[in-house]
Parts: sequence; structure tokens; C-alpha cells
Amino acid sequence: MSVNGTAALRRLMGAAVLALAAAAPAQAHLMVAQRGTLNIVGDGAFMVLSLPVSAIAGIDDDGDGKLSPAEFSAHRATIADAVNRKVQLLDAQGARPLEGLMMSLALSDEAPTLPVTQLVVLGRYALANVDQPLRFENRLFGKTAAEQTFQITVTKASNAQRQLLVLTPQQPARGLFPSAWSVFGDCVALGFEHIVVGYDHLLFLLVVLAASWGWRQVLLALTTFTAGHAITLLASVWGGLLVPAAWVEPTIAATIVGMAAFAFRARRQGHPTSARLRLAMVFTCALVHGLGLATAFTELGLGRGAGGGRGSTAERRSPAASGNAPGVFRSHGPGLRLVRATGARHCLTADHRRCRAKPFD
Repeated sequence: MSVNGTAALRRLMGAAVLALAAAAPAQAHLMVAQRGTLNIVGDGAFMVLSLPVSAIAGIDDDGDGKLSPAEFSAHRATIADAVNRKVQLLDAQGARPLEGLMMSLALSDEAPTLPVTQLVVLGRYALANVDQPLRFENRLFGKTAAEQTFQITVTKASNAQRQLLVLTPQQPARGLFPSAWSVFGDCVALGFEHIVVGYDHLLFLLVVLAASWGWRQVLLALTTFTAGHAITLLASVWGGLLVPAAWVEPTIAATIVGMAAFAFRARRQGHPTSARLRLAMVFTCALVHGLGLATAFTELGLGRGAGGGRGSTAERRSPAASGNAPGVFRSHGPGLRLVRATGARHCLTADHRRCRAKPFD
């Protein structure tokens, strides 16, 4: 981008920031941790992303797991380099250039001077061809379990497309707006992994086999179990059924223990159990086990209760997270602070007494 173009981009972002400051009331957090947006407008993709401080080495000088304003000021160049190298939008030619990079500590209204665990980055990827396949990649994952997943809402203004990207260290990159067959393949792979790798299903299968069932009964039980899974999944994806994972996992364990206890008791008493009763128990357990698969699909943004629909509650509250604003900033009383990655001027506020220099060229 030319010098004039860069200056125009900075002025545009500055105007948007001031408009956001004037229009939006002060909020403690305008961007939820581990969330982001990528809005494709014209020949650019505008990114806003909340990153964990622990993902970037060499910036936490006191080792407290947080970033203070002084540490942030001292390591701006290191943070900018990490973002440019590890947060990328790629096409067939490689990584697209990230322009107008800005950064800000994820401060709160209640404690604007305390160290934080998250920082917010904003920038624009220049696109050579908006119609060619694109892939977004983020390799800045934190150290805690909560910092191992990113949810990024992608929108495309030209055709009103919307997508939720879920990135993990095992899968840090995903294609934007994939074909239906690609999505189908991902779902099949997820389901296969859920069934084969999931310890709960393997334990359940062992319980069924230990009950001295014949191969026909085992086949019928597995079919019933699969049908129960499908019903729960449909209820989640189409019906909006959501059950917290904190409830699902213990309940799954309880079904395994319950089936094992029932089989042990029936064998010890020597009384045969009717096939209908056993299949009914298998079906009931399947409904519970299916909630685990439904939770996995919901985390991918599938279903009415997922984040990929109308957006989460936090996203709907935040103009920046929902794509209605080009960036994420923190408001503190009359001022709005914005820290930029490059240059000496790194503060933008409506109260000019708190700035050492004017915000933009």
C-alpha cells in the first residue's frame, strides 16, 4: 500500500474509533477473550482478535502471567512481530500482508492500570482476489486450558455469508466458506473421532460385550445406540438443545457404571433380562452419550444454540465483536485508549491531556 493509502487507512480507523467512543457507552469488556472477527469488505479483510499474553514468549518480564502497561510499551515490537508471523490470512500465493496493525491491552473499566492476561490486535489484510479460496491461521495459543480454543466469526459483505471458525493447537488453520462437501467431510471425521477415540463409547462397548450378548444382539444394540446419538444430535443442531458439558460428562460416566451394575446384578441372580428392556436401556444411554457429540458440533458453530448463528450474547452486545465496528477498544470515562503497534504515537483518547502526541498522521 502506498504512503497516501496507509495514511488514509489510519485516518479511517481513527475516525471509526472516535465514532465508537461517542456512540457506545463505557463497557468493561468490548471483546471476549479468545474471540475474534474477520470481516471481508471490498478488497480487504478487517481482523479483530483477542490474544492471550502467555502465547507470546519474552514479554512477561516479571513472570506473573500478565502484561502490564510498562511491559506492553517495552515489547510492542515483539508482539507485532509475533502477530505478523503467526496470525495470517493465506491464499494460493501465500500469506496476505497485514496493514495498519494496531494493538491494545484488554483493560477493564474497574481496573484500567492493572496487568491483563489478554491483548487485542486489529488490522487489515490486503486481498489480491476476494473470490479465491482463503485460509485463516492462528498459532498464538496460551498456556491454560481456556486459552487453547479460538472462536472467530467471519463475514463477507458482498454476499452476506457468515461462518464460525473454531481453532485449536491441533487444528490452527481453517478454510473460509468451504464447500458443503468439505463441511460434510469435517463432520464425518469429527463423528468418527468421537466414536472411536472416545473412552466412554469404548467402555460402553466393553460393558455390552461383557453381558454375554450374542452377535445379533450386539449388532442391534450398536444400531440402537447410534439411533439415540442421532436423535440427540438433531435435537441440538435443529432444536437448539443445549446441556452444559459439566453435566454431560458425569452423566455419561454414570450410565456406564449403571449398565455395568445392571449386567453384574442380572448375571449374579441368574435371571435373564428381556431384550426389549436391555435395548431400552441402551437407547436411554445413547441419548445421554449423544449430548457429548452434540456439544462438539455446537462448538463448531452448528445449530441454533451455537455461536455461529446469530452470535453469542457477548457478541451481540459488542459492536466491535459483531462486525459493526472495525476494531476493539476500551473506554475509560471520557477517553478511549488505543495502542498502535508501530510509531511513537500510541495513545488515542477523547481527553487530549492524556495523550503525549496526536493520534494519527
